[in-house]
Amino acid sequence: SLGRAVALFPKHKNGFWVEVAMAVGSRSAEDCHQKYMEEQQAKASKRPATKKATLGKPEQKDTREPVAITAKVGTFKRKQQMRDFLERLPKDNHDDIFAASPFQNRRVKV
Repeated sequence: SLGRAVALFPKHKNGFWVEVAMAVGSRSAEDCHQKYMEEQQAKASKRPATKKATLGKPEQKDTREPVAITAKVGTFKRKQQMRDFLERLPKDNHDDIFAASPFQNRRVKV
């Protein structure tokens, strides 16, 4: 019944938890807020477990060669293919241009 009461009222309104407590009837506003936050944290802690299963997929994709971009320009599939293609490109570690600069050791007065 707490979930229904939370869904009933607009969350941006002042006194939201007081109205939820009135709808629940048996709990105070603080109790309702605390219970709702505990439920949300429990839901959030369950979600990363599902993400870990999907994190292994990009590693498997890296073993294949880069795919050709076949989708038409301006489509979501094209955007996905471009992203996939760019992720598979080798990452170059470029040196910092200012590290080898003759101005590196000079102090600039501001």
